Amino acid sequence: MSDDLIPNQILFLVSFFGGLLCIYLSNIPLMGGILSIAGISLATIFGINALRHVGKYSLGTGVPSIVYLLTAIGVIGYLLGIVLTINLNQPILFPIIAIISAIVLALIVSYICKYLFGIQVDILAKSFISISLASVLLIISMSTLISQTFIPQVIYENVIQNGMIILLMLMSVMVIQNPYNACMGPNEDQYRTLSLGLTNIFLMLIVLSLLCIFTSKYWILYLLLSIIGWIISFRKYIGYTKHQVASIKRYGLWPKDDKEI
Repeated sequence: MSDDLIPNQILFLVSFFGGLLCIYLSNIPLMGGILSIAGISLATIFGINALRHVGKYSLGTGVPSIVYLLTAIGVIGYLLGIVLTINLNQPILFPIIAIISAIVLALIVSYICKYLFGIQVDILAKSFISISLASVLLIISMSTLISQTFIPQVIYENVIQNGMIILLMLMSVMVIQNPYNACMGPNEDQYRTLSLGLTNIFLMLIVLSLLCIFTSKYWILYLLLSIIGWIISFRKYIGYTKHQVASIKRYGLWPKDDKEI
Protein backbone atom coordinates (compact mmCIF):
# COMPACT_ATOMS: atom_id res chain seq x y z
CA MET A 1 0.00 0.00 0.00
CA SER A 2 1.33 3.45 -0.89
CA ASP A 3 1.41 6.23 1.68
CA ASP A 4 -1.77 8.24 2.10
CA LEU A 5 -1.83 11.37 0.00
CA ILE A 6 -4.88 12.46 1.99
CA PRO A 7 -4.30 11.70 5.72
CA ASN A 8 -6.76 9.22 7.24
CA GLN A 9 -7.38 11.62 10.14
CA ILE A 10 -8.61 14.28 7.71
CA LEU A 11 -10.91 11.78 6.00
CA PHE A 12 -12.27 10.74 9.41
CA LEU A 13 -13.03 14.29 10.57
CA VAL A 14 -14.64 15.33 7.29
CA SER A 15 -16.61 12.10 6.96
CA PHE A 16 -17.83 11.98 10.56
CA PHE A 17 -18.87 15.59 11.07
CA GLY A 18 -19.83 16.19 7.43
CA GLY A 19 -21.80 12.94 7.24
CA LEU A 20 -23.59 13.63 10.53
CA LEU A 21 -24.52 17.13 9.36
CA CYS A 22 -25.85 15.76 6.06
CA ILE A 23 -27.99 13.24 7.96
CA TYR A 24 -29.51 15.89 10.22
CA LEU A 25 -30.26 18.18 7.25
CA SER A 26 -31.92 15.41 5.20
CA ASN A 27 -35.38 16.80 6.06
CA ILE A 28 -34.90 19.75 3.71
CA PRO A 29 -36.97 19.30 0.51
CA LEU A 30 -34.82 18.57 -2.59
CA MET A 31 -31.58 19.71 -0.92
CA GLY A 32 -31.92 17.02 1.78
CA GLY A 33 -31.61 14.23 -0.80
CA ILE A 34 -28.52 15.83 -2.32
CA LEU A 35 -27.00 16.10 1.16
CA SER A 36 -27.81 12.42 1.73
CA ILE A 37 -25.85 11.61 -1.43
CA ALA A 38 -22.95 13.65 -0.04
CA GLY A 39 -23.20 11.75 3.26
CA ILE A 40 -23.16 8.42 1.40
CA SER A 41 -20.03 9.46 -0.49
CA LEU A 42 -18.18 10.69 2.61
CA ALA A 43 -18.94 7.57 4.67
CA THR A 44 -17.90 5.22 1.87
CA ILE A 45 -14.63 7.00 1.13
CA PHE A 46 -13.69 6.87 4.81
CA GLY A 47 -14.59 3.16 5.00
CA ILE A 48 -12.51 2.32 1.92
CA ASN A 49 -9.47 4.16 3.23
CA ALA A 50 -9.78 2.46 6.63
CA LEU A 51 -9.91 -0.88 4.85
CA ARG A 52 -6.69 -0.01 3.01
CA HIS A 53 -4.93 0.22 6.38
CA VAL A 54 -6.23 -3.19 7.43
CA GLY A 55 -4.97 -4.70 4.17
CA LYS A 56 -1.52 -3.28 4.87
CA TYR A 57 -1.11 -5.94 7.58
CA SER A 58 -1.22 -8.87 5.12
CA LEU A 59 -4.89 -9.58 5.81
CA GLY A 60 -5.84 -9.48 2.14
CA THR A 61 -7.73 -12.79 2.16
CA GLY A 62 -9.59 -11.70 5.30
CA VAL A 63 -10.77 -8.37 3.88
CA PRO A 64 -14.17 -9.63 2.62
CA SER A 65 -15.04 -11.35 5.91
CA ILE A 66 -13.91 -8.32 7.92
CA VAL A 67 -16.17 -6.02 5.89
CA TYR A 68 -19.15 -8.37 6.24
CA LEU A 69 -18.58 -8.64 9.99
CA LEU A 70 -18.22 -4.90 10.57
CA THR A 71 -21.10 -3.97 8.27
CA ALA A 72 -23.28 -6.37 10.28
CA ILE A 73 -22.15 -4.54 13.42
CA GLY A 74 -23.10 -1.26 11.74
CA VAL A 75 -26.56 -2.66 10.94
CA ILE A 76 -27.04 -3.82 14.55
CA GLY A 77 -26.05 -0.36 15.81
CA TYR A 78 -28.46 1.17 13.28
CA LEU A 79 -31.32 -1.05 14.47
CA LEU A 80 -30.53 -0.36 18.12
CA GLY A 81 -30.63 3.36 17.37
CA ILE A 82 -34.06 3.05 15.78
CA VAL A 83 -35.55 0.87 18.54
CA LEU A 84 -34.20 2.94 21.42
CA THR A 85 -35.13 6.34 19.98
CA ILE A 86 -38.65 5.20 19.09
CA ASN A 87 -39.17 3.82 22.61
CA LEU A 88 -37.65 6.94 24.20
CA ASN A 89 -39.55 9.20 21.78
CA GLN A 90 -36.29 11.06 21.04
CA PRO A 91 -35.89 10.91 17.23
CA ILE A 92 -33.17 13.57 17.29
CA LEU A 93 -30.85 11.10 19.05
CA PHE A 94 -31.18 8.35 16.43
CA PRO A 95 -27.88 8.90 14.52
CA ILE A 96 -25.91 9.48 17.74
CA ILE A 97 -27.21 6.34 19.49
CA ALA A 98 -26.68 4.26 16.34
CA ILE A 99 -23.07 5.45 16.05
CA ILE A 100 -22.29 4.88 19.74
CA SER A 101 -23.83 1.38 19.62
CA ALA A 102 -21.78 0.44 16.55
CA ILE A 103 -18.55 1.74 18.10
CA VAL A 104 -19.08 -0.16 21.37
CA LEU A 105 -19.91 -3.41 19.56
CA ALA A 106 -16.90 -3.04 17.25
CA LEU A 107 -14.62 -2.50 20.24
CA ILE A 108 -15.96 -5.62 21.98
CA VAL A 109 -15.52 -7.75 18.84
CA SER A 110 -11.97 -6.43 18.32
CA TYR A 111 -11.03 -7.50 21.87
CA ILE A 112 -12.55 -10.94 21.26
CA CYS A 113 -10.49 -11.29 18.06
CA LYS A 114 -7.32 -10.11 19.78
CA TYR A 115 -7.45 -11.98 23.08
CA LEU A 116 -9.60 -15.02 22.27
CA PHE A 117 -8.49 -15.78 18.69
CA GLY A 118 -4.99 -14.33 19.04
CA ILE A 119 -5.12 -11.95 16.09
CA GLN A 120 -2.22 -9.65 16.93
CA VAL A 121 -2.66 -6.63 14.65
CA ASP A 122 -1.65 -3.23 16.02
CA ILE A 123 -4.54 -1.28 14.50
CA LEU A 124 -7.22 -3.96 14.93
CA ALA A 125 -9.45 -2.03 17.37
CA LYS A 126 -8.98 1.26 15.51
CA SER A 127 -9.79 -0.33 12.14
CA PHE A 128 -12.82 -2.23 13.46
CA ILE A 129 -14.23 0.98 14.95
CA SER A 130 -13.50 2.97 11.77
CA ILE A 131 -15.14 0.53 9.35
CA SER A 132 -18.15 -0.01 11.66
CA LEU A 133 -18.53 3.75 11.98
CA ALA A 134 -18.33 4.17 8.20
CA SER A 135 -20.89 1.37 7.73
CA VAL A 136 -23.47 2.81 10.13
CA LEU A 137 -23.08 6.31 8.66
CA LEU A 138 -23.43 4.86 5.16
CA ILE A 139 -26.59 2.87 5.96
CA ILE A 140 -28.20 5.82 7.77
CA SER A 141 -27.38 8.12 4.83
CA MET A 142 -28.88 5.64 2.35
CA SER A 143 -31.97 5.39 4.54
CA THR A 144 -32.35 9.17 4.65
CA LEU A 145 -32.11 9.32 0.85
CA ILE A 146 -34.94 6.80 0.51
CA SER A 147 -37.07 8.21 3.37
CA GLN A 148 -36.19 11.91 2.83
CA THR A 149 -35.76 12.28 6.59
CA PHE A 150 -33.76 10.94 9.56
CA ILE A 151 -36.89 10.40 11.69
CA PRO A 152 -36.66 6.74 12.83
CA GLN A 153 -40.41 6.01 12.53
CA VAL A 154 -40.38 6.97 8.84
CA ILE A 155 -37.16 5.06 8.20
CA TYR A 156 -38.69 1.99 9.87
CA GLU A 157 -41.66 2.09 7.49
CA ASN A 158 -39.65 2.74 4.31
CA VAL A 159 -36.51 0.69 4.92
CA ILE A 160 -36.94 -1.95 7.63
CA GLN A 161 -40.59 -3.05 7.48
CA ASN A 162 -40.34 -3.89 3.75
CA GLY A 163 -37.01 -5.69 4.13
CA MET A 164 -34.99 -3.14 2.13
CA ILE A 165 -32.43 -3.05 4.93
CA ILE A 166 -31.00 -6.36 3.63
CA LEU A 167 -30.35 -4.79 0.23
CA LEU A 168 -28.74 -1.74 1.84
CA MET A 169 -26.45 -3.97 3.91
CA LEU A 170 -25.28 -5.93 0.86
CA MET A 171 -24.72 -2.74 -1.12
CA SER A 172 -22.72 -1.29 1.79
CA VAL A 173 -20.47 -4.36 1.89
CA MET A 174 -19.79 -4.28 -1.84
CA VAL A 175 -19.18 -0.54 -2.14
CA ILE A 176 -16.63 -0.54 0.72
CA GLN A 177 -14.95 -3.85 -0.11
CA ASN A 178 -14.65 -3.84 -3.91
CA PRO A 179 -12.31 -0.86 -4.58
CA TYR A 180 -9.47 -2.10 -2.38
CA ASN A 181 -9.88 -5.70 -3.56
CA ALA A 182 -9.75 -4.51 -7.17
CA CYS A 183 -6.68 -2.28 -6.69
CA MET A 184 -4.84 -4.39 -4.11
CA GLY A 185 -1.18 -5.02 -4.84
CA PRO A 186 2.33 -3.58 -4.41
CA ASN A 187 1.47 -0.50 -6.50
CA GLU A 188 -1.90 0.18 -4.87
CA ASP A 189 -2.47 3.94 -4.79
CA GLN A 190 -4.89 5.95 -2.65
CA TYR A 191 -6.15 8.19 -5.47
CA ARG A 192 -6.77 5.25 -7.81
CA THR A 193 -8.53 3.19 -5.14
CA LEU A 194 -10.71 6.06 -3.94
CA SER A 195 -11.59 7.11 -7.49
CA LEU A 196 -12.82 3.55 -8.11
CA GLY A 197 -14.71 3.86 -4.82
CA LEU A 198 -16.47 6.99 -6.13
CA THR A 199 -17.32 5.13 -9.33
CA ASN A 200 -18.96 2.36 -7.29
CA ILE A 201 -20.77 4.88 -5.11
CA PHE A 202 -22.46 6.56 -8.07
CA LEU A 203 -23.25 3.19 -9.64
CA MET A 204 -24.96 2.23 -6.38
CA LEU A 205 -26.73 5.61 -6.26
CA ILE A 206 -28.30 4.89 -9.66
CA VAL A 207 -30.05 1.92 -8.04
CA LEU A 208 -30.94 3.90 -4.91
CA SER A 209 -32.38 6.72 -7.02
CA LEU A 210 -34.72 4.25 -8.70
CA LEU A 211 -35.78 2.97 -5.26
CA CYS A 212 -36.78 6.56 -4.40
CA ILE A 213 -39.55 6.55 -7.03
CA PHE A 214 -42.17 5.75 -4.38
CA THR A 215 -40.87 8.12 -1.69
CA SER A 216 -39.56 11.22 -3.47
CA LYS A 217 -40.68 13.31 -6.45
CA TYR A 218 -37.06 14.35 -6.96
CA TRP A 219 -35.86 10.84 -7.81
CA ILE A 220 -35.17 11.76 -11.43
CA LEU A 221 -32.80 14.53 -10.29
CA TYR A 222 -30.93 12.09 -8.04
CA LEU A 223 -30.72 9.66 -10.95
CA LEU A 224 -29.26 12.29 -13.29
CA LEU A 225 -26.72 13.39 -10.66
CA SER A 226 -25.72 9.75 -10.12
CA ILE A 227 -25.22 9.09 -13.84
CA ILE A 228 -23.16 12.28 -14.29
CA GLY A 229 -21.12 11.48 -11.15
CA TRP A 230 -20.47 7.93 -12.40
CA ILE A 231 -19.21 9.17 -15.79
CA ILE A 232 -16.87 11.75 -14.22
CA SER A 233 -15.50 9.41 -11.53
CA PHE A 234 -15.02 6.52 -13.98
CA ARG A 235 -13.02 8.79 -16.30
CA LYS A 236 -10.86 9.84 -13.33
CA TYR A 237 -10.28 6.20 -12.39
CA ILE A 238 -9.22 5.33 -15.95
CA GLY A 239 -6.90 8.36 -15.92
CA TYR A 240 -5.18 7.31 -12.67
CA THR A 241 -4.89 3.73 -13.97
CA LYS A 242 -3.24 4.82 -17.22
CA HIS A 243 -0.89 7.11 -15.33
CA GLN A 244 0.45 4.22 -13.24
CA VAL A 245 0.91 1.53 -15.86
CA ALA A 246 4.32 0.93 -17.45
CA SER A 247 3.01 1.39 -20.98
CA ILE A 248 -0.21 1.31 -22.98
CA LYS A 249 -0.50 -0.51 -26.29
CA ARG A 250 -3.66 -0.79 -28.34
CA TYR A 251 -4.14 -3.67 -30.75
CA GLY A 252 -7.81 -3.33 -31.64
CA LEU A 253 -9.54 -6.69 -31.48
CA TRP A 254 -8.27 -9.46 -29.22
CA PRO A 255 -5.39 -11.26 -31.05
CA LYS A 256 -5.94 -14.83 -32.26
CA ASP A 257 -2.51 -16.01 -31.13
CA ASP A 258 0.74 -14.73 -29.59
CA LYS A 259 2.35 -14.08 -32.98
CA GLU A 260 0.09 -11.09 -33.55
CA ILE A 261 1.40 -9.31 -30.42
